[in-house]
Amino acid sequence: MPVEMNGERYYTSSEAIDYLGISRDTFYRRVKKKLPVYHYGVLRKREYFRESDLDQFRGFHPAEENEPDGQ
Repeated sequence: MPVEMNGERYYTSSEAIDYLGISRDTFYRRVKKKLPVYHYGVLRKREYFRESDLDQFRGFHPAEENEPDGQ
């Protein structure tokens, strides 16, 4: 269950993968390195990702210049 703070939702890696509807490999190879990471709680061990940051990876987007067409 996402953590909600200041009107924003924060997801763990597993929750972010489900939210985006992508494979675990895709998340770790292509998405995670492009996202800011947040920590919550005293120990701050677990990584969280903000929903508004994840939204940029949902749906259709123009292909990046360094990617072959159609991928």
